[in-house]
Amino acid sequence: MFNSTLIGNARVWFDKLPRESIDSYEDLRTAFKENYLQQTKHIKDPVEIYHIKQRDGESMEDFMERYKAEILDVEGAPECMKISGFMHGITHPELIKRLYEKILRSMDEMYRVTTFFLQGEVAAFSHSRKKAPAPWKQPEGGNKPNFKQGFKNKQRSDRKPDRFSLLTKTPKEIFALEKGKFKAPPPMVTPAKKRDPNKYCEFHADTGHNTDECMQLRKQIDEMIKSGKLSQFIKELKQSDKPKAQNKWKRPEKISP
Repeated sequence: MFNSTLIGNARVWFDKLPRESIDSYEDLRTAFKENYLQQTKHIKDPVEIYHIKQRDGESMEDFMERYKAEILDVEGAPECMKISGFMHGITHPELIKRLYEKILRSMDEMYRVTTFFLQGEVAAFSHSRKKAPAPWKQPEGGNKPNFKQGFKNKQRSDRKPDRFSLLTKTPKEIFALEKGKFKAPPPMVTPAKKRDPNKYCEFHADTGHNTDECMQLRKQIDEMIKSGKLSQFIKELKQSDKPKAQNKWKRPEKISP
């Protein structure tokens, strides 16, 4: 019952109590009073927000939790000041760039963007650590594999059909014309060090590949075409572009006597 009445800083304090540190209500009351007798003289000025910095070796997740707890002691700070204080305190250049891509209107929105970015980094790291395929093992019976045939099969499997609709404009032009209809893309999985700095994607607002090369943009365009939202950009095949049907039952030439 007691913990359900706590909000704000008091709730954060309660959730961080060590396990099995409270044996009775008296222990809880004593710990609560000791904590808040110390807290009464630690109300911070709004300017103190800009002194909250990410420490050496501190992970982004730990800093975010510490920032949430410390700004509870700050009185009179507007939402925009809390957001700028967080961006001022972190040391991750890629995350800073991502947070500056759009206007953040609340702390909750900023925490969501940060969490989404960190999840993308974890996914990219896991992908890079996937095990390599097992080395070739000679089959039983001593028969040597047909490397030439295997190479042909690989070439055949690598050829993928064009799975996207034919367009009357480039993906970059469509994105520029219909920008408000697109959803935010997932973060790039390629590590920043391996991206091409000379190529810029307007859809991701980041370097690494050109807008016309962006597979995420191309997928969204195709999805919207199928749902009828961008049907005006479908390229219709002319009669001259369609393959001519061959006459299967061609009459044989007359045989001269």
